[in-house]
Amino acid sequence: MAALVSRADSGSKLSPSLTKVELALSSSELWTSHLTNAQSQNLAKQDEARTFLSLNGNVSHRIAPREDVLLLRKIDRHLMPIMFCIYFLQLMDKQTLSFSSVFGLAKDTDLVGDDYSLLGSIVFIAQLVMQPISAYLLVKFRLSLYVPVIVTLWGMTLACMAAAKNFIGLLIARFFLGVFEASIQASFILTVQIWYRRQEQGIRLAVFYSGAGWVNIFGSLIMYGLGHINSNVMRPYQLVFLLLGGITLLVGFVSFFKFPDNAVRCKFLSNEEKVMTIERLRANQQGLETKDFKLKQVKETLLDIKSWCWMILAFIMAIPASGITSFGPLIIRGFGFDRYNVMLLMIPFGTLQIIFIITAFWFNKKYSRKSPVILFGLLCSTVAAAILLVTGRAPKDQPILLLAYYMLSTFVFIPATVINWQSSNVAGHTKKSATTAFMLMGTFSGSIVGPLLFSTEEQPYYRKGVISMLACFSGCFVTVVGLLCYLMHLNERNKRRRIGKGKAAVIMDYSMLDTRHIEEEKAKESSNATIGTHAFDDLTDLENDEFIYVL
Repeated sequence: MAALVSRADSGSKLSPSLTKVELALSSSELWTSHLTNAQSQNLAKQDEARTFLSLNGNVSHRIAPREDVLLLRKIDRHLMPIMFCIYFLQLMDKQTLSFSSVFGLAKDTDLVGDDYSLLGSIVFIAQLVMQPISAYLLVKFRLSLYVPVIVTLWGMTLACMAAAKNFIGLLIARFFLGVFEASIQASFILTVQIWYRRQEQGIRLAVFYSGAGWVNIFGSLIMYGLGHINSNVMRPYQLVFLLLGGITLLVGFVSFFKFPDNAVRCKFLSNEEKVMTIERLRANQQGLETKDFKLKQVKETLLDIKSWCWMILAFIMAIPASGITSFGPLIIRGFGFDRYNVMLLMIPFGTLQIIFIITAFWFNKKYSRKSPVILFGLLCSTVAAAILLVTGRAPKDQPILLLAYYMLSTFVFIPATVINWQSSNVAGHTKKSATTAFMLMGTFSGSIVGPLLFSTEEQPYYRKGVISMLACFSGCFVTVVGLLCYLMHLNERNKRRRIGKGKAAVIMDYSMLDTRHIEEEKAKESSNATIGTHAFDDLTDLENDEFIYVL
């Protein structure tokens, strides 16, 4: 591989004492060790990518397509497996309550009235309470330490949940599960933002969110097998809590060695590869990472119309999503199937979820558009909910009921695509964390409400819950259209701002292209060469006139 970096000489801007040897050693923990306390405090307030490039000579490098492919594969090998395992276990944990409900959890623990619904909501109440704290911790602490700690604590809590024998015990255990799981989704969104181009982020998020389908496949098979165990000592759901808790605890220990820092601090990239990784992220205009928590970016988050749109969307989407998660197996059982057949019928549902989410994100990547995919999914989900509402529950109705329920699997890619839409349209490290936390507060609020709109007393129709689904799908449709119009307005606004500064009105969004197309576009480029020079200045999307919003 050709040499990519010309080392800075002893006249470095940051420290006159720097030598070529010191710069060559700048990796992970060593890269700032030569700085004074005052310099370190000053550097902590700027993006780490900018600091790293300064220490390495500020050399801009065009990455050849072959180099880019090999580097991306290396990043995927180190990031995706551990992140997928953690996210799969989190989704599995959320689904265990609904699986256990089919095998007598309510009866064995003397749940009455809305007790079961409250158990579905308490996790999200805890996550909602934790979100402001989570947003701060994600900025101040290294992800490679913070994530493993909370995964380990969550695994311990889940294993201990097997000892709960009544409503209070289950409620306390699930509250602490929510506390420890509160930062997982936000940390993964942040990790994807600081490692991948915007064009690459969607398919990586799709891999995580496809875990919902894998949970329905493997979770159903696990419950089907454990459900046949007759024991006077432990119930099937207790075995599930112990099994998943133990696996999560193991993954938590492994993640101490595997979960990555950002591209500057990671240990699996060479210095040359770190420069390449940073340079390939320049087009995102989102920066890398800074440990300076900026209150002005929090203020901008709260005053930004987009932030409220993301939060409203997240709230509305979470209501039907949490209802389906908590009551899905019970809804199918209401079609007239026994508990073992319910578990088997969840497998095709999970398979369809995987197919739909991968297809949706393939479309996102190919056409660089999010809103059309979301609107299509909402239409399919609306039709499915309408069929469930008007169809009877006689044995002859089972085929159409199953078809409608399987159509609801299209809803799985809507929250995932909205999260990808949001993560692609915000910049500034503190603002990214604050916006994600704000959005997740909406998600958790909706997830609290969702299970409460379904009641076991309304089985097998669950009319109130299904009607709420229809209302939420309609509300999402209107909000998405309004948000799309606003993003188009912001793109036009940035065009006018660029013209006012003497820049090209129309600039290429390289973050939404692969390397081969980037090289082709740059070969015929004649626009202002200064585009992208402020990519690592930790500017927010509203501050940066070169930021292009994804529609």
